Amino acid sequence: MMLLTLVVDSSTETLFVALLGEGGALVELRLVVSEPHSKTLMEAIDWALRQASLEASQLEQLAVSCGPGSFSGLRIGMATMQGLAQALDLPLYTFISHDLIASKFAFAAGFFAVLTDARRQQVYWSSYISDGHKVTRLSSCRVDDPEALATLVTEDDILLVGAGVDVYRSRLEQLLPECDLLGLPQAFPDLALLAQMPFLPEGELPEKDNGRIGLKKVTDKLELLYVRPSDAELNREKKLKEQADG
Repeated sequence: MMLLTLVVDSSTETLFVALLGEGGALVELRLVVSEPHSKTLMEAIDWALRQASLEASQLEQLAVSCGPGSFSGLRIGMATMQGLAQALDLPLYTFISHDLIASKFAFAAGFFAVLTDARRQQVYWSSYISDGHKVTRLSSCRVDDPEALATLVTEDDILLVGAGVDVYRSRLEQLLPECDLLGLPQAFPDLALLAQMPFLPEGELPEKDNGRIGLKKVTDKLELLYVRPSDAELNREKKLKEQADG
């Protein structure tokens, strides 16, 4: 039986919010606006609850994406959901956004990779294999430019899916002409699939959990999947190097 679950994915510019129940998704919201997630997330959650004629006190568990994605977006989603978990005394689970997208392609037996836009002419990407039913992660999430990704893809007929495919489609078509490319809307994350994800053992991050995809319970501090340093960290390192060189 699926507990009444509020799910948030704020890892990209598109904000995803869903309420999941025993019968599947009660409400699903995909929000694309110019406002930052800090101004829209709570309004989106309130809207979803109203549409389902529910109160926050009726929620039974929470789930939020831990990455990869926008530093500010991830922090906003995590902080908001942690605050709700504490206020409502509810369990909080994290999931990897790429794993959720990969779950949509479990039917496609073989190798595939999920790509999302990392900006700076780069993509976040993770590789998977499916037996036609179950998906296993083959690699930890990386950040590379399309040219570097092309040197690391070893299967000629691999399927590339995700928003990153649309952003860099022309380059990927030239670099990987044998690969099948599938972008949006087919590769939007389906938050309802979270109900099919297993709960992972406590004590490890999902990213390091032997390729298994699933939900990880937050028991102490929040662990975000940062694949590369933030802009603030890079700027700090640059200033320190300039001071040392000067």
